[in-house]
Amino acid sequence: MHSHRRNELQPIASVISPLLQHLDTEGHFAIVRVIRAWPEVVGETIARHTEVVSLKFHTAVVKVSGAMWIQELNLMRPEILRRLRDALADDCVRELRFVQGRLSRRERPKLRPVPRRARYAVELPELKDPKLRRAFENLIESWGRASR
Repeated sequence: MHSHRRNELQPIASVISPLLQHLDTEGHFAIVRVIRAWPEVVGETIARHTEVVSLKFHTAVVKVSGAMWIQELNLMRPEILRRLRDALADDCVRELRFVQGRLSRRERPKLRPVPRRARYAVELPELKDPKLRRAFENLIESWGRASR
């Protein structure tokens, strides 16, 4: 009969981490860690205007929503790099490159228009063309909703 020895339980991270490091000899998983850490490292406001898109040769390429943000982030570069090293507990990111572009996650669903009543009732003259009449109604309706 075999006697079963009960092994001590280990955290799953201690088992998987060495396995992933063995499998990831070229550092492909580092980008996932950088993407996950980015919002915490830079804060919510900056994270809304940025997106980590690649990591090559220890340089993280970060897509930024505007030139003003690129300028600000370049000034903050040393602090962001320090925070990344602390958060990731390694130096997989040694440099940051900021590029302007459209952020993929910023795509929003189209909102459907909500009908609103006009503030002022305006009586239109008799218009025979239904398209022209509807165009005037829309114009008057918009004018009635406009803030003054």
